[in-house]
Amino acid sequence: MKYIADKNNCWHQKVRIEKTHAGDSYGDIFVDTNKSFEVYKEWLNMTRPAPGPDNLRRPLWFARALKPAAETFYLKNEK
Repeated sequence: MKYIADKNNCWHQKVRIEKTHAGDSYGDIFVDTNKSFEVYKEWLNMTRPAPGPDNLRRPLWFARALKPAAETFYLKNEK
């Protein structure tokens, strides 16, 4: 089977699985990097630049399986 990554963001990829085609070899993977980059730019337009409120780089309230120490969420003022 051939795996085609036709959409992705920072964490996940949407894949389309096709039957093999003539000339395909075992383990062939095709990634449409142009389309992936377009989706990334769409995602980037929906984000806000850091820092956020209280000079946070990540929200403290966001649920995480393994939450780092609170001080890691703040941007350091390096001037």
